[in-house]
Amino acid sequence: MSAPSTNDVILQLAQLGRDLDAKQREIRNLDEAAVRARARYEVTLSRNFLKAEGAMDVRKHTAVVESAELKLDAEIADQVLRAARESIRVLRDRLDIGRSLNSAIKSEWAAQGAGQGLAA
Repeated sequence: MSAPSTNDVILQLAQLGRDLDAKQREIRNLDEAAVRARARYEVTLSRNFLKAEGAMDVRKHTAVVESAELKLDAEIADQVLRAARESIRVLRDRLDIGRSLNSAIKSEWAAQGAGQGLAA
């Protein structure tokens, strides 16, 4: 496997920048979806509690059972959001790697240029 060219590195860094922008938009949308899912769950839980009959504990657990699907939806929305945030961290790590690689290529060029100047 040969070392990437400067152009390869530039293209990769540009793509990573676009990927980060897209992921940030995705995270914004996922964050909103998670907030909405959590709010739906909490409101439904409260409504189910208020309409339930019986002792306080019975009403509470009836509401929890009747709202279980919405709670799961909210938990999954939170998990998807966490996964998206992790993927943006991975993209940033890849960006750092690309920057390091670009610096190494520049250093190599500088060293080759200095050597060529002495040979001439």
